[in-house]
Amino acid sequence: MKGVIISVCIAVGIVAGGIVYTNHMWKVSEELQEINDEIMECLDREDYDAAAENTEKLTEYLDENRTVLAATGNHEELDKIEMNISEMSGYIDGRKQTDAVSRCKVLSFLFEHLPKNYEMKLENIL
Repeated sequence: MKGVIISVCIAVGIVAGGIVYTNHMWKVSEELQEINDEIMECLDREDYDAAAENTEKLTEYLDENRTVLAATGNHEELDKIEMNISEMSGYIDGRKQTDAVSRCKVLSFLFEHLPKNYEMKLENIL
């Protein structure tokens, strides 16, 4: 009986931790998406200086949350995000709107799917 109670407590702890972590991932993803949307707006206006500032902001926010993202996540996803940010930054510096917008849209897709990869679902556990 004692083993059952301990097992239930562990299971509850894992589920509760998963819920808290998933909520945090949604918040991080939404913030990354908002910054990325600001970059897109700047690119639409061809305001490359503001786009570069927002790209720095995006990089800083990603660095602040790197520990949480890398702790349990897929490192390949994080690498894809970093590579696309780097490419977008280069395109913004070169004032290549079309290429920068393309990278921005790729990042939008990656940020949208980021929390879905961390959700506590049976397919993510198995």
